[in-house]
Amino acid sequence: MNFLTKTWVLTLLVMLCGVLPAAAATAEQPGKTVAILPFSLNAPPEMQYLREGLRDILASRLRVEAGAAMIANSKADEALRAAGGRMDAATVREVARRLAADYLIHGSITALGGGISIDARVFSAAAPPEGAEQQFYGSALTNDQIMQSVDTLAWDIIERLFDRKRPAAMMPAQAASPAQGASEFTTVHPDKTFMTTGGGYGLSSRRNFTKTRNFDMEIRGIDLGDIDGDGQPEVIIAEKTAVHVFNRDGTRLNLIGTIAMGNRYHVHSVNAADLDGNGRAEIYISASDPSLPGSRGVEWDGKQFVDLFTEARWYIRPIDIPGTGPVLVGQAAGQVPIVPGIYQLSLRDGKLSMQEQLPIPAEVNVFNFAYADADGDGQQDLVVLDNSFKLQLIKNGSVIWKSQERFGGTKRYIGGDPNIRPGTNFSRADIVDGIGELYKQTYVPSRILVADVDRDGIDDIIVNRNPETLTAVVPRMVQYTSGTMVGLRWNGLGLEEMWRTRKIDGYVVDYQVKSLAAAKPAADDMDELFIGVVLNTGTLESLTGSQSTMVIYPFEFEEPESR
Repeated sequence: MNFLTKTWVLTLLVMLCGVLPAAAATAEQPGKTVAILPFSLNAPPEMQYLREGLRDILASRLRVEAGAAMIANSKADEALRAAGGRMDAATVREVARRLAADYLIHGSITALGGGISIDARVFSAAAPPEGAEQQFYGSALTNDQIMQSVDTLAWDIIERLFDRKRPAAMMPAQAASPAQGASEFTTVHPDKTFMTTGGGYGLSSRRNFTKTRNFDMEIRGIDLGDIDGDGQPEVIIAEKTAVHVFNRDGTRLNLIGTIAMGNRYHVHSVNAADLDGNGRAEIYISASDPSLPGSRGVEWDGKQFVDLFTEARWYIRPIDIPGTGPVLVGQAAGQVPIVPGIYQLSLRDGKLSMQEQLPIPAEVNVFNFAYADADGDGQQDLVVLDNSFKLQLIKNGSVIWKSQERFGGTKRYIGGDPNIRPGTNFSRADIVDGIGELYKQTYVPSRILVADVDRDGIDDIIVNRNPETLTAVVPRMVQYTSGTMVGLRWNGLGLEEMWRTRKIDGYVVDYQVKSLAAAKPAADDMDELFIGVVLNTGTLESLTGSQSTMVIYPFEFEEPESR
């Protein structure tokens, strides 16, 4: 169905909705006043028709089926502009006051993997501030199911807020399970991709991925860790100046605490690991200002997060070193943003101190490598992303393979131009650059995961494959509109693709595997891949700011069909 056809169909349906007779009960009492604000669109430009189409269809359903008095879209838009335009709690309340609306509906539309997800919020002017907004969700696996999804969403709102029972014909075909809740979003499963050499495994088509609700932030990093010691991993999400920790209930993420970083140090990496062996994972936050690292470690004490160290002058990351075990490692800053040399770090009295240096080539930094026995010879080699986001396999200090494609590209970097450095003396910029490339940018790529998710005894290298249009000249200027997660394996000559997900619409920032080997699984539990995605935004980006979500893939593999 092309763009014009979709638009015409939606317009016709809206017109038909408007001539339907209202329910008899609506004449007995005055309707509640409802305004619908523009939904932000996290989708390609060709799907712009969804924004106004959704508003019109929701308005028609609420007017006809619930007797609501709908405020014109033009008046709602004008009130939003007059209130400042940004969609925060104060603005929503002010817009409702200006319009004298009983209910105000706003939200977002997200395109992911060939389908859409609708996140709607309904503000009630009469409710107390802590319970003023209620959330509703809708999803469609394909474009042909969009109308049904909008109808279902409208009836969810009508039933809860207007106490009207939906007709039998509008009952959902299949209710969501309690464990998944109403926020589940399923879509077409990743394509099967088998080993070209035979005998491999493909992602099963029986299970679909899900997504969490959207977050009003730009994700900078994610990780999983058993923060409270209950045997189940919490979800950790970092934005520029804060790190948030959530308990997970299906696709619902419930906030348990936030670590505020302040305005000076910006987060570029977050990791969890139980390095002190007390059964609770610590959170290690690598952060910096324009000149110096100011990293931080925290731990949950049962009620709140307490600091293990603050403003550490190291870029940090916990890793599992072969023959040593899990340790904290770090790298310092100097005449270049990140000085060659990665060291084990020890913590004493709230301070980090330098210990043994890792035997790693100087061009490798603390963020861009992982240990893996890629070729099955029993020795741990280095898998490295270079400055151009090309993947390398380093054995005994030598590069034995380098990819043609780019992987793990991000816009996160350390260092940068003088104009982002407060207090820089511009007249001396050339001299400083001539001394030591102080303003050189060092990019922090997405992580390299090493995990045997298909249970065949051989580690997969799991990374994000960036679009082929990615440029390595100025990566922070690239608009990352999509990505694909791939599993790679050594074939004797190089790392080849074993499986992949479908294209993920949006900027893939970070990801992590939940492994059953590190948790207490339920009977039907399985390994999962968590992916932090900054969503593509439409024309309201300047008003609504960035939005992000978490996409969750279950890892379920099946033997390839005979050919």
